[in-house]
Amino acid sequence: MTDLRDVSWTFASKMANLAVGLVTSIVIVRLLGAEGKGLFSLAVLAAALVNSFSNLGIGTGSGYLLGRLGIPRDVLAGNWLSLSIMIGFPVAALSILLVPVVSPGFLPTVSFDLVVIALVSIPFSILLYNLQMLCKADSDFRGYNLLELAQPALFIAAFPVAVNLFTGSKVLVTLSVYTASCAAAALVAVLIWARRTRLRFRLSREIAAPAIRFGIMGHLTNVLGFLNLRLDMLFVNWFLGPAAVGYYSISVMIAEKIWYFPDTLAIVLYPKVAHSNDAEASGYTSTTGRLTILVVGALSIMVLLLGRPVIRFLYTDQFIPAVMPLFILLPGVLAASLARVVGSDLLARGHPHVNMWAGLAALVANMGLNIVLIPQLGISGAALATTISYSFHLAIILVSFCRITGVRARDVMVPASGDIDRFPRAARELLRRGGRGGDDERKGR
Repeated sequence: MTDLRDVSWTFASKMANLAVGLVTSIVIVRLLGAEGKGLFSLAVLAAALVNSFSNLGIGTGSGYLLGRLGIPRDVLAGNWLSLSIMIGFPVAALSILLVPVVSPGFLPTVSFDLVVIALVSIPFSILLYNLQMLCKADSDFRGYNLLELAQPALFIAAFPVAVNLFTGSKVLVTLSVYTASCAAAALVAVLIWARRTRLRFRLSREIAAPAIRFGIMGHLTNVLGFLNLRLDMLFVNWFLGPAAVGYYSISVMIAEKIWYFPDTLAIVLYPKVAHSNDAEASGYTSTTGRLTILVVGALSIMVLLLGRPVIRFLYTDQFIPAVMPLFILLPGVLAASLARVVGSDLLARGHPHVNMWAGLAALVANMGLNIVLIPQLGISGAALATTISYSFHLAIILVSFCRITGVRARDVMVPASGDIDRFPRAARELLRRGGRGGDDERKGR
């Protein structure tokens, strides 16, 4: 019952996040227009890029350190708090100092003040991420889901008030609310762990060293994955300008909403693999992979049928250019969905290097394809480059998974006859048996 409740919490959180994100995007688009939306997306992207490179993957290793090495959660929480602050604030300060030097080359269309406001969010985003990953590793899905929803919910609650209170650049006000919502969400994360443990500043070399060693590879995987997700927006800006980024960001946002379901499965799968033997873990991942193919495939067909009228209704006819890139992204979303599930298994088993090398290969392919395809096909070329690179990434991840585990690729990818009928029972068994390790560990403390 507890594990089914965890899944219910996670899925409900994803649906709430989807609704909040959709409302947020509609409000921003209608207030800022295509160019303003593009400028906002690019400034947030700049902060996210710095965040990705500077985080060092501390939170990424939470499941391995907690589940496989048995390090107490209060020790991890204190170390994550200290390391996040020690890394985040100096990185933000240095990034702000470098804005006049770096920004003209990477974001020539975005003013300095917009980039600076976005960069202030970095230490709060790092702290939020690391404590949220610790919630997931500890099977605290209620805390994880609360933190997943905190920043977007706080943003949409404060945004209408701020726009009415403050005059001046609407893009600047929007970014200021974004940064403030990141800070407030980080405070929520600290309060959650202060209630669960005696949270205090800790800095243990015995914890930090293996966390960073393990986390670096997992972190590089996240960096490479993030670049694969967002680097195309930089290329679109360079070749086509911020208005094109505004259109393309809508395509990407809608396509990525399909990931809410496989993300839910990957989130729940991660601690279960970490707390299971290899044979059980392989069975869980195979079942989850086939379910992912069925559900994401069905959702992609729905987007094909409804994408155009939905974009016209929500964002007006001005954003019709977002329709074709959205359709082109769908096969890539299916590939990336399965890669997330399988990659979560590999990370929990202690093989972060596989995800890292797969991400690197996909990134190189993505960059080359964007350079070739965007000048010829516009934002549809960016979508095609992304779909090809996602498919390439899945191929590497899946081949590696099969070699490590001995599982056949078809057992993960190809739904068998009767799968639909068996999935409810199989999913319950997956959740019931997979959650025992986490429950036993919490009782042992």
